[in-house]
Amino acid sequence: MATAILGILITPIVEVAKCLITPLQLRISYTLNCYENLNHLKAEFAELTKTSNSIKKSMDEARRRGEDASDEVKRWLEKVDDTESDLLIMNGYLGEAKQGCSNTCNLTLRTRYMIGKTATDRAKVVFELQRDARFITVSKSAPPPSIEMMPSGDFKVFESTRLTMMKIITALSQEENRIIGIYGMGGVGKTSLIKEVAKQAKSSKMFDEVVIATVSQNPDLHKIQSEIAESLGLNLVESSDSIRALRLAARLKHEARLLLILDDVWERLELARLGIPSGEDHSGCRVAITTRSLDVCGEMDTNANIVVETLMENESWDLFKKVAGNVVETPDLQDAAKKVAQECGGLPIALVTLGRVLRYKERTVWVNAAKALQVSRPVNIKGMHEKVFSCLQLSFDQVKTEEEKLCYLYCCLFPEDYDVRIEDLVRYGIGEALFSDMETVDEARNRVHTIVSNLKASTLLLRSDKDGCVKMHDVFRDLAISIATGNDYSFMVKASSGLKEWPRKGYAMRMSLIDNDIYQLPSDRNHPELVLLLLQKNHKLRVIPDDFFEGIPALQVLDLSDIPNSFKLPMTLSCLTNLKTLYIENNDIEDLSVLGELRSLEILSLQKSSFALLPAQLGRLTNLRLLDLTESQIREIPSNVISGLSQLEELYAWGSYSDWEVEESQSEGRATLSEILSLEHLNTLHIHISKSRSLMKDITRSCQDLKRYHIQIGEKFNWEPKSRTSICFNIPDEEKLQKPIADWNMVLVEAVDELFLTQWKELQSLELLHAEGFSSVKSLCIQRCGLQNGVPSSWLDRMIHLRELSISSCPSLGEVFLSNSSNPVTEVLPRLTRMHLQDLPRLETIWRGVVPSLCFQSLTSIRVIDCNRLKIMFTDAITKTLKQLEILEVSNCDDMEILISRKGDHTADPANQKINLSSLRSYPLESTDTEIVFPRLRNLKLMHLRNIITLTEPRVILDCPSLEQLTVASCPRLMKLPFDPKTLPNLKIKAERKWLEKLERENGGMRLQMQEHLKEDTSE
Repeated sequence: MATAILGILITPIVEVAKCLITPLQLRISYTLNCYENLNHLKAEFAELTKTSNSIKKSMDEARRRGEDASDEVKRWLEKVDDTESDLLIMNGYLGEAKQGCSNTCNLTLRTRYMIGKTATDRAKVVFELQRDARFITVSKSAPPPSIEMMPSGDFKVFESTRLTMMKIITALSQEENRIIGIYGMGGVGKTSLIKEVAKQAKSSKMFDEVVIATVSQNPDLHKIQSEIAESLGLNLVESSDSIRALRLAARLKHEARLLLILDDVWERLELARLGIPSGEDHSGCRVAITTRSLDVCGEMDTNANIVVETLMENESWDLFKKVAGNVVETPDLQDAAKKVAQECGGLPIALVTLGRVLRYKERTVWVNAAKALQVSRPVNIKGMHEKVFSCLQLSFDQVKTEEEKLCYLYCCLFPEDYDVRIEDLVRYGIGEALFSDMETVDEARNRVHTIVSNLKASTLLLRSDKDGCVKMHDVFRDLAISIATGNDYSFMVKASSGLKEWPRKGYAMRMSLIDNDIYQLPSDRNHPELVLLLLQKNHKLRVIPDDFFEGIPALQVLDLSDIPNSFKLPMTLSCLTNLKTLYIENNDIEDLSVLGELRSLEILSLQKSSFALLPAQLGRLTNLRLLDLTESQIREIPSNVISGLSQLEELYAWGSYSDWEVEESQSEGRATLSEILSLEHLNTLHIHISKSRSLMKDITRSCQDLKRYHIQIGEKFNWEPKSRTSICFNIPDEEKLQKPIADWNMVLVEAVDELFLTQWKELQSLELLHAEGFSSVKSLCIQRCGLQNGVPSSWLDRMIHLRELSISSCPSLGEVFLSNSSNPVTEVLPRLTRMHLQDLPRLETIWRGVVPSLCFQSLTSIRVIDCNRLKIMFTDAITKTLKQLEILEVSNCDDMEILISRKGDHTADPANQKINLSSLRSYPLESTDTEIVFPRLRNLKLMHLRNIITLTEPRVILDCPSLEQLTVASCPRLMKLPFDPKTLPNLKIKAERKWLEKLERENGGMRLQMQEHLKEDTSE
């Protein structure tokens, strides 16, 4: 009984004791183990920092692709920064304690407990952050650019255009006007006018979103839907028109006030089929259409219509003068010039075009132009004033050579509003022997680029947003088709016309049937006069009859690209004995052997196509000058096929077959690099060689005649070269390549413009490449290599063309530039403009040794990120040379203490005791108050530098008269800024308010003035 009673009494006491003891044990553990907990946190945070740096690199890559950082990754990085701040605070307590007592007796038990507990809690957070990092989404698609960013081009607001714009804006503001029509003749400036209205409507916040889509004469619903969706950041992946319409309608309804502009409408368009809500479906949606015809406005049920009239006579003259130049006011030209302007009939497109064409021409040309316009023959083109055609016809007549005219007319072969590849103009032109006086394909290419440049200068062609492309205004396309379908050129243009069968019209020398629904080619048609036939993008085409090609024996250019159904080339293709240019791109092809019979072939493009092998028969094409295998899927290229192409000038195999051996003895019947280099006419080579050991194997053939080359050696790597010559070495870890590269490679390296070295762990010195100092290289990028030092001393004075230098993720690199000479040459790296250094954990200095008096004199941008051992950014000697520096970014360099210091300074001229960044600004080092001047510095960014204390040494002022942007984030110990804010009138500051508030009292006046400049608080 007593035992039971005792148990009843003791049990609660024991449970209470347990509840008290456990927390007490934790408190004691936190107190006793505060250092162990903190060291554990430091170790875990060091690993987290590596993960954070890796994520930041991925963010940088995403930004270069035009993407934005995701909200998820921003929150993750904020948590990392918060944890880092806590760690710095705890280190600060320990640092203060160590100053007072070596055994940290200054730390109270409460402080020790708080450090131990916080370290344990933060270690859990670090663990969670590391776990979350594996699943984090780094980036998201950037929002589409605002319509306000759209350039205005030649548009000029006159009184008549201002009044028309006001009418349109007034109509858009009225509730009852759901659909507005803007109409006027072709060339009157409807598109330019409505784009300016759109920009004003968006900037004035009249609408939340403004979207423009081009409809054109043969509307493509998919394309229109995609254009609208992309402007709103919506990705339509569905193929069904109805599903796409539903998704688009749902997205459009999210915008309370929306203006949707449909440009160049030719006939009634069912808005519901597109997914455009109207009327009661979305009361906040306004639709504006532009068209040449008031009848179309009626078909579209518009509620208000505004006509775009021609310019007044005085306005026409002002626009003409702006384009042609004030020379038209001279007595010698004024009469003829005014007659030309009058004949333009107030049409902006005619005024601009003729003004550009006649600019800088002699008086006789002006007089003849005026007479020609007065007697020109009117041509009836729907919706176009006869004077427009007359003026544009005169512009075309001013084109001097037949090759220029035909290049221009080639552009009308493609669908309306199409991005025409300039390379297609080159290859089609070669097919028609248009450039017979040009010895090489590259000479013809240069000629076409010159022609296109001239045509753009005269506004006959327009700039495209796509690289390597050009566009044609719809009015100029109408003109070109009108000219091209005449007897002189005999074009038939049926691109994007909805054809389901071969056209019935008879005679044509050049026929464009691009982007139709033709499912079968005829077997009973003869076109003995046909020299050019474009059939690409006939997605329903399944059958090419055996005798189809027998009826077109004169054919010189044939395009069978983008026909998705796998098809067999008929043997009668061999009948095309005059064929010089053949495209079979983006297709699945069963057998290419018949191509070996096309002995006249000069251009063969199999880009992005799929086939088992390049047949041996192709080796018979002894006239072939260009072979394009870019991104094709090829399993095998037999030996002696390439070497049989004795006239080959250009070989493109980028992203395609890569299993090249060096010499035939190792090839096992496959094509070799030696074969390629044996081609005496070869001047262009784009190729991927997967076997990296080819670097070390000599080739008896020479490659000195290559003028353009993009060569990647090693593992496949996503890399887009931008220069005429480039080499990428991507050497995997298992390849132990330690000896110098072979002569054939060295020749290319010494002449290369762009050099990329990646993953080459055994590359400890650039001298392994055994080159003469990269004397031609303009861009040098090194990443994930084993370099211990960067640019060798012996190469510094040879790299006279280097413009860009990027070094990243090289864990052993100690310095970027090494100068062993006590008296180096005066001028080195004279053209270097951009330098990017990232993730170099052992980098201690940018320049080791004596700094020449002239180096970095062209450097405009420096970015240094994740270089934790770098304590000093610049020495005085380097600072003297940075006269052109505009952008300086330093971030995540843990050990950096000061930006500019005299410590470790070596200068080529010991007598020079001044820092002089401008011919007007200098200071003696013995002075008590000195200045360092960066005359062009616009943007200074300092981020995550936890140990930086100051930017300069005491009593040194930074004078940056051009500074526009100062960013400071996570620099907790930086309490002094050596600026005079009064000299920075245009400065905008991005910084944490709490950091500004902590600037030392002696900087109080500066702090107040800087707070006046504060534009954005990065802590929010």
